[in-house]
Amino acid sequence: MSFVPPRIAPPAKPLTGLAFVAQFVRNPIAVVPQAAYEGDLVAYERGRRAIVWITAPALIKQVLLDEREKFLKLAQIRLLSPLLGKGILTSEGADWKWQRQASAPMFRPQELAGFVPTFVRAAERVIERWRAQPAAVQAVDRAMSEATFEVISATLLPSGDERMPLTIERSTALFQRSGAWGQLYAIANLPRWLPQPGRRSMASAVRALRAAVGALIAERRAHPGTKDDLLHRLMQARDPESGQSMNDEQLVDNLLTFYLAGHETTAKALTWTLYLLACSPGWTHALEEEIARVTGGAEVNAGHIEQLMLTQQVLKESMRLYPPVPLMTRQAVADTQLGESKVRAGTSVVMPIYAIHRHAKRWADADAFDPARFAPEKEAAIPRYQYMPFGAGPRICIGMGFAMMEATAMLATLLRRARFAPVAGREPAPVARVTLIPGGGMPLAVRLRS
Repeated sequence: MSFVPPRIAPPAKPLTGLAFVAQFVRNPIAVVPQAAYEGDLVAYERGRRAIVWITAPALIKQVLLDEREKFLKLAQIRLLSPLLGKGILTSEGADWKWQRQASAPMFRPQELAGFVPTFVRAAERVIERWRAQPAAVQAVDRAMSEATFEVISATLLPSGDERMPLTIERSTALFQRSGAWGQLYAIANLPRWLPQPGRRSMASAVRALRAAVGALIAERRAHPGTKDDLLHRLMQARDPESGQSMNDEQLVDNLLTFYLAGHETTAKALTWTLYLLACSPGWTHALEEEIARVTGGAEVNAGHIEQLMLTQQVLKESMRLYPPVPLMTRQAVADTQLGESKVRAGTSVVMPIYAIHRHAKRWADADAFDPARFAPEKEAAIPRYQYMPFGAGPRICIGMGFAMMEATAMLATLLRRARFAPVAGREPAPVARVTLIPGGGMPLAVRLRS
């Protein structure tokens, strides 16, 4: 019998008024109506506020690729620009293009292979901490966040300041707690002058995060060294048209973007994957056999990654059920048409990745955990815009290869050292907080191996 993990119970009909607001603030993906899990497009209009949920691959392709000039990231920019300024995630047009070109060489496959020992060491240190502080139950979500921060610090954003991880962790949590109101205001295109709950907390978090990364840049300028990391490359990058380099503010924008995109998302992917494996002894055993066969009992290395095919299938299925970024939004900037529906300028177009990945008509047994659906011959048949844990189109996540290699190496290392089991009465609920977090955390029973 298939294992069906915790899921959102969508409303039978689109919520309206205060019911919509209350549910959105609690959990933005919980307002996505049942029809979005079964149809192609669901429209919601209240006065001048219009929202359209789309789930059909053809419509998503239209928005993200074919007519992308008509659908801009205005809501996302409004939500994240106070934190990320005009970095690669929150810029458009030429500004976006040159920043992506400047960052792309860091993510070439040959560059990524050299990071695998760092991925493995971060996972090994998780095991070391658990051995040093043995407990039947461990906060796996916190452990994965710490491990992926170690990776980012060692590979992309190195700093000698030991206080930075704690500063960033606290400020990120504060930003995410207040983020639902910001998402609501942005998606509904509400006036910026309206009072917004949590705005002061978010502003405080933004100041702390930007100050911490600004200090990192000042440290590097004072002691340049020769380390060829992302910060070094961004500092050396030049706009191909103007010849200008990034100033400190632009550097902060992009470093914070890579921190949030490369740390929180991978941490959540690993957290949900370990939960699914804890509830699936058969799949855990299959992965243990694959890891032992591929590595021969040795430490995971770069040559093993492509051979750990079943491990990657499990990760892909985990990100289908629990996509690290559960919502994508665009705003129509011109009157247009999506399928049979007319869409006027100003409409928020929401692509609920969580619902797209669980669409009843496009996935067999959509809510069940079944990594076999990502076997190579089956994965090849999945439409490109039906499975989007890293987005799609020209703005697909630049760090996709990095994230998959990191998650594969870390998961294989953890499964070599530990066995996981669920905790009775602690079933995690998926909650959207920019990333998809387990409400109440992710405590798992952990049994370490000698």
